[in-house]
Amino acid sequence: QVKFMKSKPGAAMVEMADGFAVDRAITHLNNNFMFGQKLNVCVSKQQAIMPGQSYGLEDGSCSYKDFSGSRNNRFSTPEQAAKNRIQHPSNVLHFFNAPLELGEANFQEV
Repeated sequence: QVKFMKSKPGAAMVEMADGFAVDRAITHLNNNFMFGQKLNVCVSKQQAIMPGQSYGLEDGSCSYKDFSGSRNNRFSTPEQAAKNRIQHPSNVLHFFNAPLELGEANFQEV
């Protein structure tokens, strides 16, 4: 689950499956840069995200989203999670499950 904070613009809470996942996220993402801004990733005092009232973000999307049922979630089962190779952020993009007709030109458009 991801919830953008109305009281703290530019901040979001992300609920992870367990403490180990939280530690991995902090280790791999804290103090890295995304879109030119430094990420500050830390443990929240809150144990779980309460969906509550969501609001519209600047781009019109919703401030709350639950990804737990997504077919793109690579951590939904222990078997799937065991196949993952966790890497630190880098300039290399690993792109999987693309349609065969997606060529380099189309990819650059995206």
